[in-house]
Amino acid sequence: MLLPQKEAREKVCPLLRGPEGQVQRCMGDGCMMWRYRQKDSRGEDAQGYCGLAGKPMGAL
Repeated sequence: MLLPQKEAREKVCPLLRGPEGQVQRCMGDGCMMWRYRQKDSRGEDAQGYCGLAGKPMGAL
């Protein structure tokens, strides 16, 4: 799913867990798995996706 970072940061990350197993939110481009749809575009409104699940169809 392609999302701007500001929307992605509202989603739960499947890998991050806090103390006592608490869920954590997506870190956007602060995470090694975050990929931008276009390499040259960056920022809060630039679309991207979590690379953990592979490329979404809209990113091809």
